[in-house]
Amino acid sequence: MPPDQRMREVSQLLADDYSQKILVNTYSIPMSAQRLSKACQIPIAACYRRIHELEEAGLLSVDREKEIYKGRKVRLYRCKLRSATIKFNNGKFAVRYDCSPDEEEKPMVVDEPIQASESTEPPI
Repeated sequence: MPPDQRMREVSQLLADDYSQKILVNTYSIPMSAQRLSKACQIPIAACYRRIHELEEAGLLSVDREKEIYKGRKVRLYRCKLRSATIKFNNGKFAVRYDCSPDEEEKPMVVDEPIQASESTEPPI
């Protein structure tokens, strides 16, 4: 994926209300999709979609799997995002974010300009 497309996707996720709620609620303690759905008042299907998008972007990861009933397991998710900044300078947006590393990964700090795209805000 080209860096500018990745930055656009990350910036859209960081600006999204559902994504923000998921990241905030999983920052301190890992949570399941079902628990996130209830705590954040997000429809379960939308919650799973956003979790997948956040995982793909590297902002969320599976912390562990927990057995809940007769071998049925549930995944607990944890926020990897540690800081994020969106700047507008000289007519360009730039996104910088820092994620905590997994055991086998190195810290990811990205600082690249992104192209302005259509607003993700709903029409008034």
